[in-house]
Formats: sequence, C-alpha cells, structure tokens
Amino acid sequence: MLPLIVFFVVADLVLVAFILARARLNDMKVPIRRDLFASGAPRTIMAIWAHPDDEITSAGTLSALTKSGADLTLVYLTAGEAARDTGYSREELAKVRREEAKAAGALLGASHVEVLDFPDSGLTTTDPAVAKAAIAGLIERFQPGVIVSFDEQVGFYGHPDHVQTGRWVREVVNEGAPSVTRLYQATLPKALVSLALKLVQAFRDNYPSDPARGLPPATLAFPIASQAKTKRRLLDVHKSQAKIIADVQPYYDRVPAWLYYRLFDREYFTLAIDR
Repeated sequence: MLPLIVFFVVADLVLVAFILARARLNDMKVPIRRDLFASGAPRTIMAIWAHPDDEITSAGTLSALTKSGADLTLVYLTAGEAARDTGYSREELAKVRREEAKAAGALLGASHVEVLDFPDSGLTTTDPAVAKAAIAGLIERFQPGVIVSFDEQVGFYGHPDHVQTGRWVREVVNEGAPSVTRLYQATLPKALVSLALKLVQAFRDNYPSDPARGLPPATLAFPIASQAKTKRRLLDVHKSQAKIIADVQPYYDRVPAWLYYRLFDREYFTLAIDR
C-alpha cells in the first residue's frame, strides 16, 4: 500500500512542477484564440516566409486552421540555398529545400506552395520594388483574407532576411491588398525569449540586446497541443536543416511530442493590421 501512495505523491509533484514550468514559460495574460479570422470573413490564409522551414514558427496554428477548413497558401521568398553545413552545394540545396517546402505544405494541408527565386541571405540588397511586386502579385492571385509573416523589427530571432520579409509584407498590405483584413506577425513572450537566449545559438547571435528593439508584444496565443504530432513530423520534413532545427527547437528529439508541445503548447502572434 505504501509504494502506491508514494507513487501518487510523486505523480502529483511531477504534475504540479510541469504546470508551474508551463506557466512560467508562457504568458498566461495573453488571450487564447482558436481562430485568426474575422467573423464572417473568407477563410483564406497566406503565410509568407523568407526560407523553407520558417513556417515551423506557426506550424501548429496553420495545421489547426486547415483542419478546420481554412485554405492555406505557403509562400517562401527564397529557396534557402545559403544554409551552411548541409553537405549540399547551393544549387543542390535549392532543389532539396524546394522539395522540403512542398512536403511541408502537404503535411500542413496547404492548397498551394510558392517558392520564389530571391537570393537567400540577400534580401536586404534586393530591389524592394521587385520583391514587393512579387508579394502583391501573389496576394492578388490567391486573395487571402489573413496573412501570417514575420515582424519587421526582429524577424523572430534577428535574421536579416526575416526582418526584410516582415517589412515588405507589412508595406504591401498597408499600400493595398484589399482582400487582406488581418496581418499577424509571429512573436514570443518575454519568458520564451529569455529561455531562447540561454539555449538557442541563433537567438544569442542575432537577437537585439536592447529590449526596446525586441519582438512585438503578443496580442493572442493559439493553442497547439492538439497538433503535436503534425508539428513534430514537420521538423523531420526539413532534413537538410537538421542542425538549425535542433538549435531552435532544443531537445525536441529527446522529449515525446505529446509532452514537448504541452509544455510549449501555444504559438504567439501580434495583430499588426486589422481592418
């Protein structure tokens, strides 16, 4: 009888510790929302990123939305050919990552996947008029009601391509794009940024040291625990990026997905444009 009592006591302590850890890592004051669309608006969404694998930041949300009937278009401005330490030449890697982007789209239920030809790690020197025209053309073609992208200040963790993508997307939506009623930008609460600065090399190398220049505050949190299997499978889709994924998703391959995505059980966004 005593061992059974000890078991339940230990189980309760573990559960309490888990709940406290989740509460400490997340911002429980950010409202939880299970949808990104305005009431009565068309359920069409476009996610615009710099590189194949950037969609990981919002994968649980995108998966949940397509499963609820939303039409998703994934857009990548580059093929991600400049990634290092992959074992591929730039030309080979561009082909590999285009295929990974298609596989990611299939897994997330996207109806369209578009990989453009702008230079990886070269968006800051790309003609803005050309890039914005390409983005505007895709918006005109697919008529999304909602767009998800990066913010224009940090680009999630400081990659210049991410920042430039977020800046162009916001400018295009501000300057026109009549089908778009809402623009969301992927972000993180302060506790997760602090954790990332301790554990993730990409954050340590690129994230601004001035807190005033950090990520925009979250205005909503989307629960993703139900999408744990899908998000975990998505990480494996991007095989060429195994090293960087292991960095930005620390310990994902050592903890069961059902547990990992109950600790990190929400994705955060700021509503940048609402009209």
